[in-house]
Amino acid sequence: MEVEILRALDVQLVRELSLVLNSVGIQHRVVGNQHQQWILTSEENARAALEELANYQRENTSARRREPRLLPKPGGWTQALLWFAVLSLTHVLAQAGSFGVNWKAVGAVDGVKVFAGELWRPITALTLHADFEHLAGNLAFGALFVVLLHQVLGAPITWALVIAGGATGNLLNVAFRGEELRSLGASTAVFAALGSLTAVQWSRKAATPGAKAKRWIPLIMGVLLLGWNGMGRTHHDPWLGIQRPLDDNTDVGAHIAGFLCGLALGALVWRLRGKGKFTPRVEQVLAIAAPLVVVLAWGLAIQLG
Repeated sequence: MEVEILRALDVQLVRELSLVLNSVGIQHRVVGNQHQQWILTSEENARAALEELANYQRENTSARRREPRLLPKPGGWTQALLWFAVLSLTHVLAQAGSFGVNWKAVGAVDGVKVFAGELWRPITALTLHADFEHLAGNLAFGALFVVLLHQVLGAPITWALVIAGGATGNLLNVAFRGEELRSLGASTAVFAALGSLTAVQWSRKAATPGAKAKRWIPLIMGVLLLGWNGMGRTHHDPWLGIQRPLDDNTDVGAHIAGFLCGLALGALVWRLRGKGKFTPRVEQVLAIAAPLVVVLAWGLAIQLG
């Protein structure tokens, strides 16, 4: 009968410890998936295996401590191109009024209509932009954050976080600003991606022994990036306090809401991932569900908007 002697999120660490057991001739098996792996051995070998691993740990305690290393997932450029393609195509269709539809009228966030039940708008608004300058900014920063998040979590979870974080961010913004709100743009999803990335990196640092100060670095960097790129031309005047030009139409509330929702969802996803909840089957479902939600939202907007 086999027993589990080790379970770890760090796949590289499991490989390293497996080599230790191989070097002393202890029979064992490594099972699991790309996110989490286990080392199994027979009951007769379990005690000897644990002692060998304990000895190995003691011998290496003087080595520098480090957080679990994550191997970057391939395909980052593909995700960036997908981000560019979806937003660019939707912008072209909207500008041309394709299919005889006023895309911005039926798809932008409108507080009155969201409260009236048009709940597709927080999703469809993520793919609309006022002009090319608006689009270009979201293409650049969004691609960066999507690629970085993809390298840690993979494509299915990344896109689920971007869409869910952006949509809930828009809903939160409507809840706070009420029926007067009118907004569109992918920036809510961009900052949701930044929030999720911040939460994941903070969680990784927090799990590292002896890194109490360093764990705050991702959170500080995330907030600084939010302030640098998410506040428009809002600034603090030492004499007059917080100032914002009258012609600045940056939706600061959407940016903050997207970041906060991404932060919460990212922390939740990382916790569930650590418990092995994101099996290959779950990721397959997410890979289908994420784009399907956007397509269905636009279907409802065009039919009912």
